[in-house]
Amino acid sequence: MNDIKSYRILLQDKIKKEIFSRPVIDNTKNSIDSISANTVNTNDTVLIVNPKSSSGSTGKDWENLLIKIKKTFGKNPKIAFTKKSGDGTTLTKKYLKKGFKKIVAVGGDGTINEIANGFFDVQDKRVTPVSQVDIANQNNTVNKNNGQAPRDAAMVKPVTSDAILALLPSGTRNVLVKSLGIPEKIEECCRTYELGSQKNIDVIAVRATDPQTRLLLPTRIFLNAAEIGIGGEIIDKSKKIRTKINSRLISTFSSVVSTLPTYESNICEISIDDGRETIVTKVTMCVIANGKFLGGGFKAAPNADVSDGLFDILILKDSNSIEMVSNFINVKKGTYDKEDDVFYTQAKKVLIKPKEEETTKRRRDVTVTLDGEPYGILPAAFQVVHNALTVMM
Repeated sequence: MNDIKSYRILLQDKIKKEIFSRPVIDNTKNSIDSISANTVNTNDTVLIVNPKSSSGSTGKDWENLLIKIKKTFGKNPKIAFTKKSGDGTTLTKKYLKKGFKKIVAVGGDGTINEIANGFFDVQDKRVTPVSQVDIANQNNTVNKNNGQAPRDAAMVKPVTSDAILALLPSGTRNVLVKSLGIPEKIEECCRTYELGSQKNIDVIAVRATDPQTRLLLPTRIFLNAAEIGIGGEIIDKSKKIRTKINSRLISTFSSVVSTLPTYESNICEISIDDGRETIVTKVTMCVIANGKFLGGGFKAAPNADVSDGLFDILILKDSNSIEMVSNFINVKKGTYDKEDDVFYTQAKKVLIKPKEEETTKRRRDVTVTLDGEPYGILPAAFQVVHNALTVMM
């Protein structure tokens, strides 16, 4: 290899200081032969890749992506590809239990969410109709109040205590990395990985309701945000459209146009921190945010901090279609001046239940999505798990 120069990178860590020597690569040769395999130790590392992410471009452009990746991870990195929904979680658990310590997620926000769920074992109680369960104290006693939802998500424990998640974003929007302040380009993320800086972040555990069976769904965790109401409805419709038309632009535009003019707000009861504060209000959209941003550059939670042990709750109250546009502009900027239209607070727990309409005596389904993926409907309970996941930053 021509023009190789040796330089040293000083890594400062709270625990120890180490010095590594790394060769500078001649970038005029864009080939695997020009790659040094001596950059970082990857014996305990596996890359989990979703080739369908970014509308399939990750798989189509994999050879070029792999060249960039190998500059950091060596000539023969351990790689596992997902084939279907849920594989990210299954593969992560498998490799962690085999002794791998570092899991590198290559994909979009949905892929990262799946992989992050693989870092945890969740102990759910038996599945019970929501109308008969109250697990505020981790039990399953029959509750006299019809429609009672779970107040605690579940017991969430790490599969291994020293596992680390690294992110190589390869999605369409890559919202999580924006909230975390991680570079969006894979080359820059690889350099971040080489520097080895780590941060413990919160995860949010949620247990919602299955729209078909009306039973409690298994607990999941998410990293960035849950969207409830019109935001979740748009995401759900967009995903269904994309199964027929593989275009995020078309599916998003179509779902917004078909949802926004006719969407009706829903009366909900929101109980914060086991009843510290309870409000009953019409809800157009609700966001439970660990990170600051949503898709489309919306700075929905300007006060959010992924490591503060709290999540941010944003509620857009009863709005017609014109008011929604105005409120969405405020959400994009992260400015909330009208207290009558917007509710914003921080909490460790929240329980959200839909209420019957007084005139119709009916209760509409309210969609819940996690990190941009459909999950279930209300009622749902959310709880922060403080500093539960270590991420390469």
